[in-house]
Amino acid sequence: MRSPRYLYRASIFIFSLKIGVFGLLLWTFSTELIAESYAAYTFDDFAAQNDWGRVKVTTKTRTDAFSKDYAPGFYSFYQIFTGGNFRSQKGGTDKDEAGKYTFSGSGNSEVNLIYKSGIQTVSFSLGPRLQSRESRVYDRERTSVWDAEGIVSYAMNLHPLKLSLEGGRGWQRLDGFGFLFNGMANFGQFQIKSNESLSISIQSLNFKPDEESLKPSAWNHKRKELVGIALRSQEILFWENLQFYFYRYDEPNIAKQSSNFESTNQYGSFSYTGLEFRSMKFWNEANIDLAIIRVIGERKIKSAPWTENSIATNATLAYTAIHGLYSNFFWSIGGLYTSKDNTNRTDSNSNGFAAPLAEPRVLGGYSSFLLYQSVYFPNDRIFYEFSEKGKPGFENKGMRMFGLQWGMNLFTNLRGDLYLNRSSSEMGNGTEFILKLTQKFENSLNGFTSASFCYAKVDSNQKITYISEPFSELEKQKEFIRVYISAGFQF
Repeated sequence: MRSPRYLYRASIFIFSLKIGVFGLLLWTFSTELIAESYAAYTFDDFAAQNDWGRVKVTTKTRTDAFSKDYAPGFYSFYQIFTGGNFRSQKGGTDKDEAGKYTFSGSGNSEVNLIYKSGIQTVSFSLGPRLQSRESRVYDRERTSVWDAEGIVSYAMNLHPLKLSLEGGRGWQRLDGFGFLFNGMANFGQFQIKSNESLSISIQSLNFKPDEESLKPSAWNHKRKELVGIALRSQEILFWENLQFYFYRYDEPNIAKQSSNFESTNQYGSFSYTGLEFRSMKFWNEANIDLAIIRVIGERKIKSAPWTENSIATNATLAYTAIHGLYSNFFWSIGGLYTSKDNTNRTDSNSNGFAAPLAEPRVLGGYSSFLLYQSVYFPNDRIFYEFSEKGKPGFENKGMRMFGLQWGMNLFTNLRGDLYLNRSSSEMGNGTEFILKLTQKFENSLNGFTSASFCYAKVDSNQKITYISEPFSELEKQKEFIRVYISAGFQF
């Protein structure tokens, strides 16, 4: 006999409560843990704000959390984190569906167990987490998800080389600007590193873009895969950071039932080739950033064994910025370009750029209305917010965006920033102004809070026809406001 659904939900709640109690015990023994993880993602807004929209992808693995100066033996490190964010926006017309909000909060603990013997190091990381979210577009919706990181790492130090193997489930960040992938995945990785300046990583990931509980029924189908290689170099010649990468992204074969009861199968394969660069400092603490990604591939649709259609993709993303310090002020000038699909689902090409799990924080990041454009489009959007993730939509009209940033430290650990962005996209030609404040906490409490307000005006340049062509006018200018608040704390 099948158990009632409310009993299943109760068991999930009890399990999550046990995780919370376990994390509270870890709090008592809290020390520093250095690792790329979901806990680090809690601080992404703060890290990006202080590094010009970048959260740097390093050559570190979990075993690098352990100092090479330690004597052979067994060691443990513990931490507990909590964080959350709130996004709200409104404006435009009813058909834009711009009025919405999302609130999410999460808590997670981490324990890292390490054993060192001579030149070899073995590490086991465990990080259970619980996340709750409330959102509204049409109706209010509440969800709770529990998940966990569990990673086994092995490293052998053959100076000047270091060989590392890692596998399990954990947070993965494949590019610093967030244009490619930033999310949870089951993964395996092999890495060769020379000192701290050069590394080669081979990775295999499978994931689901939507946030799901860690249970077998949620992971037995519809998993997407990324397999590839990344070459990273740090602080050599004229660059502070340089990364080349190639990833193959595969979508599973999924059967869909149409309204006329005909079954179709869809699957796809795409290759992403990318470059990420930041120069050494010049002038007065100035740097140049550059990111280029090209995606090539196709989706295939089968309605019968003898009938197959394909939709090809050939698209590009380019981002560049120059930023630095002038007196006591931070300044930045940047631009973003993504190619567009020139037709409306009428041919076999979809040439708009899209990524498996992008989450960019350049040009204001989540504070920017024009970057995420969280409104209704007849075509696909380029970037989706974390709560709206789905498969990449290449049927989009691209984006050209230019931005100025000006900021300064107002008081001790309090930073203020102003953004002025201009964009051209399917939504129209838009201009936005963003005011953002970020407060850092340290000493007895380690963490941050950030709050921003965005005001945007958009000229859609669309013609409204009432009866026939003579009775028409251009759509009026639209106004939008967006509020974004985030926080993260480490205890």
